[in-house]
Amino acid sequence: MPRLLGETVGFRIASLAVLAALLSACTQVPTDAPGAAANLPVVPVFSIHHLPTTSPSPFVDVQAGRVQGIVPDTWDAMPLPRTRLPQQGFVASPQIPDWLNRAGIVNGMEVFWVDQSEVGIPSDYYYLVARIPSLQFVNGKNCHRAKEQVFVDHPPDMTGTTFSPGDYVAEDTGLCKTKHGSYRWAYVVAAPGFGPFRELGIPNSGLYVVIAALSGSNSGKLLTQMIHGARFDNTSISQIEQAAIRTQ
Repeated sequence: MPRLLGETVGFRIASLAVLAALLSACTQVPTDAPGAAANLPVVPVFSIHHLPTTSPSPFVDVQAGRVQGIVPDTWDAMPLPRTRLPQQGFVASPQIPDWLNRAGIVNGMEVFWVDQSEVGIPSDYYYLVARIPSLQFVNGKNCHRAKEQVFVDHPPDMTGTTFSPGDYVAEDTGLCKTKHGSYRWAYVVAAPGFGPFRELGIPNSGLYVVIAALSGSNSGKLLTQMIHGARFDNTSISQIEQAAIRTQ
């Protein structure tokens, strides 16, 4: 069963200029500031347990606060720290430090959401972040996209003259080739904006992100199960995608 590891850095989205500038300016508390420890968010409930099946399952269920996902039972898992950004979720991998440094070219998974109520910036900015190309999240010059699906894309009207829900949902898949073998990766991002699928999942979420990579002969099937098994308040990524399709 996965083991809970120590705190590490968050998802690479923190290094992207758009979100880092917006979120860090609004939320970061210097760790050496007076009273900083008292101001840090409470760590959400974190648990790992085997799936209730009648036959042996290669997966375990990981829960970090309002986020759930399934990962191979041989992987390690830990909640994402919230000391820098208001992201809530988990990371899992047989080699978590390697995954955090080289997502897409090692086995691993990350699932999180960003609490819009804590950040206090307009939802339009989450739309812009969601539109960042998936390959920016996958580390490796030998990685490429195989398929992209955009389920809904309603650009916000920055002028305010017309109304747009400003929502965006997309899923990308691809392949990374390394000297150790090939890794299939998949990435889903959803920015609810003011769209209908805001009623699903977590009402105060400005952004949902799920990314995973797997190697091996059965990696395609397992990767699909993992990506679409990710849940936010019991709403799966598949349900969010289906709701987005209905808005087109």
